[in-house]
Amino acid sequence: MRYIPSTEEQQREMLKEIGVSSFEELIASIPEKVRLKRKLNLPPALSEHELEEKIVHIAQKNADFYNIKPLIGAGAYRHFIPEAAKALMQREEFWTCYTPYQPELSQGTLQAIFEFQSHISRLTKMEVVIPSIFDGASATAEAALMSIRLTHKEKIIISSLLHPHYRETVKTYLEPHNIKIVELPFQNCLTSVDMLKQALDNNTAAVIIQSPNFLGGIEDIEEVTKITHQDGALLIQVIIEAMSLGLLKAPGNMNVDIVAGSTQSYGLDLHLGGPYNAFLATKKSYIRQLPGRIVGETKDKNGKRAFVMTLRAREQDIRREKATSNICTNHNLNVMAGNIYLSLLGTEGLYQYSLLNFRKAHYLEKELLKSGKFSNTFTYPYFNEFLISYQGDIKELQEKLVDNNFIPPLSIVQFYSEEELKQCLLFAVTEIFSREELNYISNLLSR
Repeated sequence: MRYIPSTEEQQREMLKEIGVSSFEELIASIPEKVRLKRKLNLPPALSEHELEEKIVHIAQKNADFYNIKPLIGAGAYRHFIPEAAKALMQREEFWTCYTPYQPELSQGTLQAIFEFQSHISRLTKMEVVIPSIFDGASATAEAALMSIRLTHKEKIIISSLLHPHYRETVKTYLEPHNIKIVELPFQNCLTSVDMLKQALDNNTAAVIIQSPNFLGGIEDIEEVTKITHQDGALLIQVIIEAMSLGLLKAPGNMNVDIVAGSTQSYGLDLHLGGPYNAFLATKKSYIRQLPGRIVGETKDKNGKRAFVMTLRAREQDIRREKATSNICTNHNLNVMAGNIYLSLLGTEGLYQYSLLNFRKAHYLEKELLKSGKFSNTFTYPYFNEFLISYQGDIKELQEKLVDNNFIPPLSIVQFYSEEELKQCLLFAVTEIFSREELNYISNLLSR
């Protein structure tokens, strides 16, 4: 544990150096209404030894997450991470989120980012990739802003099966721009194509659709793309479960215009919800409207291979009125995790992992349906998440799973109010589950 001591004498010295007479004068610029009025009820001071024992005692109340397996996904997925990836991530030279502006000092970092860009480009079949954005929600919102700059139109259509948190983030980003937002309803856990046709018009900048969607459904992206392009709008596909890219058809092969995605599934554990990393990919013709920056390959003055940052469209680099981004840092350590993970797995490894996700999810659904306590309210194609209706008490089911070291599936009613979803649970199954565990879960919930 690290301590920064601050005696009364030291505090007086610091205030004098700053040029104020008291702590109250130091904070005078902070409005009264945001200051803490009450005194904190702090316990008496402890010695270092006593404090260490107290912290250990509190920490022991935490569950051993290694032995608890989540049946919930909804935007964050637990996948197996090879030990080699964990070992490489411990190298101290990777421990920074600082943007590598000085190429002469950052060749290793720049090369790693370049390689990750290449991985994502191959997986999405998109021509250019911004490899590091804060998270999938902000990447989606940046994609929406990008579409407005490209089309100069003032309407965005969003599928109601886009992750609820992503939808809220997009709305927050677009609020200052006076953009009309239309939400598409869904039918049978897929975005309503008929309603999309009705919502589109000549003022639509983009359609935002997630696939696999929030309920796990695989959308008909090819059909949606054709319909969207007929009115001159752009299609933005959001991919939160990046593992699906190892099995499903690439967005670029379906003529998608912009892809916004989370890369949490590539080498990052759940980490209490973050931080993660996201990417933005698009066609080369739209490259000037991308936020952030790209790492490019070039040659130095001696003709040797070298890497540099290019197309830095931030306000610090170009005229402010021309800037497309205020992204100033990057999730370099998380990018490194993704690069190591994908490099270790390779094309065949990622495909096999993706296939395991698909097969195990479908296996569990089949076993749950056999019990008679579950039913299919909806039938739709999915990857590794599926919605299923439970005939009993959902709270009891959740408690039963917790008592047996499983994190329960998501009760979907907290996000969607439709009556037919009241008893529905969203299960996520990844490759970490063995057949024996899936059978155990099925038997447990069938009793």
